Amino acid sequence: MSRWKLLAAVVAFAPMIGALRAQDEPKADGQQRMPEFQPGKEHQLLKQFDGDWEFKAKCTMPGMEPSEGQGTESARLTHGGFWLTCDEKGMMKDKDFSGQGFIGYNPAAKKYVGVWVDNHSPFMGKFIGDADTSGKVFTFRFMMTEKEMAARSAAREADKKDAGKEYDKESRKDMGKEMKVPDRMVHEIKDQDHRTLKFYGKDDSGKESLWTEITYTRKPAMVK
Repeated sequence: MSRWKLLAAVVAFAPMIGALRAQDEPKADGQQRMPEFQPGKEHQLLKQFDGDWEFKAKCTMPGMEPSEGQGTESARLTHGGFWLTCDEKGMMKDKDFSGQGFIGYNPAAKKYVGVWVDNHSPFMGKFIGDADTSGKVFTFRFMMTEKEMAARSAAREADKKDAGKEYDKESRKDMGKEMKVPDRMVHEIKDQDHRTLKFYGKDDSGKESLWTEITYTRKPAMVK
């Protein structure tokens, strides 16, 4: 084949080759890609909790003897700046205490969300809430699964039925007798080195009261 015939063949087949390549390559229009997220201003507000803290707790839950506790907390903004990770250790109600929690911001729901677990309970605390306009007060409400809510309701009905009677507490634990969950908790940033955490709950009459108050002070070496 002469050079001119070869050149003509290449020119003739060029559009077909381009079409085949286009079929093999992914199309830009309509192509789904993994969304890329960046921490927003809401996540930056969580940086106020970052640091090493000492805490003291006072518990005055209805129907229980008042108790106190103390310990330390290490809080860091982790996992790409999306999650505040809190690790606590100390003594609560004269028992060793350890717990871990995560707080983040869900941009789709436009809500702060979090979870908490510790060695005093087999239940996971789940909560959702908002920050006020100052960015210094975070108010959360606790969430329970339908099973947990049903157990709590069943326990209350059993309490009314068995009022004044002796009963086997162990058999009632499965009904939620020992599961006391506050309705809301409020984190308040007093200043860069001091903050508080308050838990509020309701008694059987529906009256709300302060159940637990925890005061945090930044460790001396971390005071700014």
